[in-house]
Formats: sequence, structure tokens, C-alpha cells
Amino acid sequence: MIIEERAGSAVTSASARGWLIWGTAALFYLYEFFVRVAPAAMEEELQAHFGLTAAALGAAAGAYYFIYSPMQLVSGTMIDRFGPKRVLLVSVAICTFGVFIEVAGSSSAFLVVARFCQGMGSAFAFVGTMYLAAAWFPHSMLALLSGLTTSLGMAGAIIGNAGVARLVDALGWQTALLIAGALGILIGLLIALIIPAGGSAGPVPEVGEPPAERAGIVAALRVVYANPQSWYIGIVGASLYMPLSILGALWGESYIAALTGADRIGASGAVSMMYVGWMIGGPLAGFVSDRFGTRRPLLVGASIATVAVTAVIALLPSASLTGMYALLLLLGLASTSQVVCFAAAVEHNPARVTGTAIAATNMMIMLLGGLGEWGFGELLDLFSAGVEPTPEAFRSAIWLLPAVNLIGLVAALRLTERRVPARLTASPA
Repeated sequence: MIIEERAGSAVTSASARGWLIWGTAALFYLYEFFVRVAPAAMEEELQAHFGLTAAALGAAAGAYYFIYSPMQLVSGTMIDRFGPKRVLLVSVAICTFGVFIEVAGSSSAFLVVARFCQGMGSAFAFVGTMYLAAAWFPHSMLALLSGLTTSLGMAGAIIGNAGVARLVDALGWQTALLIAGALGILIGLLIALIIPAGGSAGPVPEVGEPPAERAGIVAALRVVYANPQSWYIGIVGASLYMPLSILGALWGESYIAALTGADRIGASGAVSMMYVGWMIGGPLAGFVSDRFGTRRPLLVGASIATVAVTAVIALLPSASLTGMYALLLLLGLASTSQVVCFAAAVEHNPARVTGTAIAATNMMIMLLGGLGEWGFGELLDLFSAGVEPTPEAFRSAIWLLPAVNLIGLVAALRLTERRVPARLTASPA
């Protein structure tokens, strides 16, 4: 039974249809995360097939991120203007096309184009999912839904590593990608069938907010970025995401191997603990935030906890692999409250720029996360003096994490709490 007030009154609870609509979009987010990390499970095969060095493969695979971050500037505004259904249909088609292109030829240009298309299509997945959450659920559930969405992304990352590796071993990398492409087509069909078109699929004005024309790209960005709270939220979110970006996505295995002497398999297992922490902690943090109707205390507490755990990691002269498993699980649990930032971004900006507010926050998080990866590498080179990185170089470079998290804590302390009425919603079509 749908338990929801109709047009003209506030949304008071979730509906069965709302869960179905959100779940369909969230499935696309899981899929794009799966596509994002899949090359890690077929690295040797891609190098051999396309005739690439390791550096060239990294540059080609990085085309995903080169387009993903800047697309956040327009993704939210496009969803605000054209509605989530049309935008998500086009984006899943582009992402899936990129998967098929990857197996279409042997020139490295095919891989670059494939990753570019995958990144362009993926740029809309999280924003579209959270936009629909803001449309079909009360504000008292937004942080929970952000946590659940992020957990699905972490599941996609784990599947994209372990699951694809097994498929590659059993069937070959090209067959594995063809199966992934077929899944993309299926998700596109589900979006076409389940997500409604029209105004019922998007946020409507808040209680007491007069009707307004949907803002253009520049105007919407001006509204969001002219709000100091948007910047504080983005900085907090980026600082909490930084451990996952630096250790989870790039440098974690090398760092743990240097610190503990573990082999690559053991080190990668320790890194996966951060993803497990986010999977468990994301929905929990969102539930707590929504249950008590507050964002700031949770983000301040998460920032303090993340500073503490990263400082312990940086201070360790050595550690056992078991100890790193525990510490990285704690780090994932501490930093996962980043998911609350997206609910805060929605609440601190007008309803007509909901998509832009979510996208702007996501862009700051991803952009600063990428800069953190580069910054860690620069520090590693500096402390290594141009030779192979030593354990001492890793221990010196890792101080970047508590330093960034301290900046995030300052930003969290600058946040204000905005308790707003639940949004209105039109009667579902």
C-alpha cells in the first residue's frame, strides 16, 4: 500500500513505488561503480590486447575520470531541466555503449573512447539516484538513502574486482565485458519501464517556497556556489572521502605492503576493509542522521574520528597485516558519514536546484579526491628522492591524510543546521 500524502501536502513517509523507483536508479549506480573498477581485474589482459605499457594503460583507463568530474558541473542542472528519466536513459546507454566499444577493436583508441563513454554516462548515476530520493521520499530519509546508495556503489566496486576476476578466469575478459554490456541494456530497460516521466519524477517547491522557473546551468551553479554552506559541505565530504580515494583507489596496496611486508593479495584484502566499512556504516550513518534530524553533529564527529584513525595509522612505525585490517575497517566506518553531506546539500539550497546541489557536492568530492591521489604521489616522490619508495617514504607521505581531515573538521565546525519542512510531492502518475 502506498502511504503518502497527495499533492498539496507534505510527504510524510515512503511509498512502495518510491522504493522501486529509487532502487532502479540505484541499480545503475551499482553498475557504473562496477564498470569503473573492472579494469583492475583484467589489467594484464588489457595490456596484452591493446599493446600498452602500464603507464599507457593507466592513462587510457583514466579517461573515465577526466570526463566524470567536469560532467558534474552540468549533470545536476540537466536533470533539473529535463527530468531524471530522460537523462538516466541517455546516460546508461552511453555507459553501456562504452562497455561494448572496449571489445570492438585492438587499437588503444578504442580503449580510450570506451573509458570516456563509460565515465560520461556514469557521471549521472549518483546524482540521478539522489534526485529521485529527494522527489519520492521525505527529508527525514535522505541521509539514509544516500547511505544505501553509497553501499550499493561499494558493492559494485567489490563485484567489479572479485566478480570480474572470476569471470575473466572462467570465460575470458571479452566475454566478461559482453556480459556486463548485456546487464547495462537490462538496466536501461528497467529505467524505461519503472521511472516515470514528467513532474512527478522531480522535486517540487518546498513548503512556503513560491513557484520558480528551473534555473539554467550558469544560474543554478551561481545559486549553489554563492552559498558558503555548499562549500563547507563539499570540503567536509571531500576530506572524509580522501582516505578511500588515496588508499582504496590507488596507493593502499603499495602502502600496506611496504608497512607490513604483506604480499599483494593480503594487502588488497586489507584495503577492501574500507569498502566493507562504508557498506556497513553508510546506511547506519544515514539512519542515525535522519532519526535525530541532524547533520552537523554527525559530520563533526566523523571528522574527529577520521582524524584520530588516520593519525594512528600515520604514527605507526610498523604494523601487522591483521592490525591493518582492523584499522582500515575502523577508517571506513569513521569516514562513511560522508553520505550525510548530500542530504545537507539538498537542505541548504532551493528546491529548483536540487540536482545541481547534489552534483556540485559530488564534483568537489571527486575533484579533491583526485587531487589527493596526485598530492600523495608527489609527496612519495619527494620523500623517496627519486628512487623506489621506501617504507619511510610511505610513512611520511601518509601524513597528508590527517592534515586534510583536520581541514575537513574545521569546515564541519562551520556548518549550520537547517531543519526544513518535508518537500511537497505531486501525486504519482
